[in-house]
Amino acid sequence: MPKRVFVIGLVLVYAVVAAAQVKVKGRVCDTNGRGIEYVSINVDSLFAISDAEGAFEMDVPKGHTAPMVFRHISYRPQEVPFDTYKSGCVNVDLEEDAYELPPLLVSNKKLKEKTVSHKGVKMPGDVAFNNISHTVYEIGPVISNKKDYIIKNLQFKVEECTYTNCTIRIIIYEISRGEYTPIQRNPIYMDFSDKSQFTEHTVEVKEEIMLKKGHRYYVGVAMVSSNGKGSIHFPAYLHSGYIRNSATGQTYKLPATLGISMKGVVW
Repeated sequence: MPKRVFVIGLVLVYAVVAAAQVKVKGRVCDTNGRGIEYVSINVDSLFAISDAEGAFEMDVPKGHTAPMVFRHISYRPQEVPFDTYKSGCVNVDLEEDAYELPPLLVSNKKLKEKTVSHKGVKMPGDVAFNNISHTVYEIGPVISNKKDYIIKNLQFKVEECTYTNCTIRIIIYEISRGEYTPIQRNPIYMDFSDKSQFTEHTVEVKEEIMLKKGHRYYVGVAMVSSNGKGSIHFPAYLHSGYIRNSATGQTYKLPATLGISMKGVVW
């Protein structure tokens, strides 16, 4: 008899929990109706991300009535009030955002490529993303230069990867008066798998990204997609860095972080 009561109790508790939450499904598109991948969607501390077609799902427990916020570096953020998404269906169209990026530079002088920013001193241990499908948290180094540079590529190493598949996002921000402003029009995405272990990677930059003399920048690396089981490890280096919640903007300073070096040309 006690066992039977216990099982029934579990069923009742599950039914109450299921009834106390809203399962929200929807799709995020651009103004032309094309689905947008890797849009971050959050309600308070709850977080989801859109897939390759722009579709998403989120379970919102009872008591969470904050707006549902949609964010992507290339688009203007949008909020949907609780009274709208509590119906369980939300479809939004995001407008492209136009950051004040430097104009395209044209020069007939020869520009020599050189290392812009070093990784720092190698430390014991790794920086890792473990058993998550996606996260609002970015981690990476803070950099500053004595000259103007145009970035050509980023270089880093994957120490170990046990995910069967995962996608990492890289965004470079300028830091000014506590604000983090992207200096690129589109994020850089890289796909990894359990075949990517112990490998050096060079990411070619496909758009013009300029680092200005004396300005401070943050290279934010985040896990945006995976099968949810596994880990990816990057070697840790002694270099000033941050871990940052991209949804709330809350930032924590770190004495060490994952190592990324950059190559570019002096302008």
